[in-house]
Amino acid sequence: FAKNAIEDIRKTVGDKKVILGLSGGVDSSVAALLIHKAIGRHLTCIYVDNGLMRKNESENLKDSLTRHLDMDIRFVDAALGEQVGTIITG
Repeated sequence: FAKNAIEDIRKTVGDKKVILGLSGGVDSSVAALLIHKAIGRHLTCIYVDNGLMRKNESENLKDSLTRHLDMDIRFVDAALGEQVGTIITG
């Protein structure tokens, strides 16, 4: 499966660039890996920490992804902190 998927991605994308929203879950991580194997540095992944993850989950994810995968991954801190309660209730 992986070999065919990588070849299909390579044919579809060609020399274009791809942006992938990375959630940190299995589905988006596997998609990122397959796309990266197909097009290499033409892939940019973006992970947005919205502040609603489990404690230390974003930090652990960032450490794991950057240590094990040689990809261009941008980490965006979009957590609202204490403002979340105000926005939801107000």
